Amino acid sequence: MRRSLSLILVLVAACGGWFPLLPDARTPADHARAMEARCAGQSALQTADAASPSLIEHVDAAYSTVPSGNDRAIRLRGARLQLRPGPHLSAESLQRSLECHQARVTLGEGAAAPDDPYVLPGAWLDIDVDSTGDGFVAAVLVKNFDDAQRVLSRARSFATARQ
Repeated sequence: MRRSLSLILVLVAACGGWFPLLPDARTPADHARAMEARCAGQSALQTADAASPSLIEHVDAAYSTVPSGNDRAIRLRGARLQLRPGPHLSAESLQRSLECHQARVTLGEGAAAPDDPYVLPGAWLDIDVDSTGDGFVAAVLVKNFDDAQRVLSRARSFATARQ
């Protein structure tokens, strides 16, 4: 028993203190600093272009289901932004640009537009971009319900700024 506990502690230390069975205690700045190496090749112009409201076609609420007793409960997680395709854009490059935009703003190296849905002060957003064949969907997710409402509200306001 003592040996397995020691092994777990070594694994936790090797993972930088992050253990998937415990809540993530990293701050948004910790997440942003972890992104810095991946963002070295991204210019501020690239990240700003990816985070432009002109790419947004439509905004929907993002939901997930979680076990709740013998059933499943539906939880608001944030926003799903339908994005226009662009030249030389892939889901992977767009996701990286949006993550780098969030990291730059979080570290004070860039500015967020009013109601920027890809940045939420005091929180780190999980951004996942998928191709839909004729465009992209960027899911901007958080675990906290109040933050999810703020993300959705910001996304809707941000999308109307393009008009």
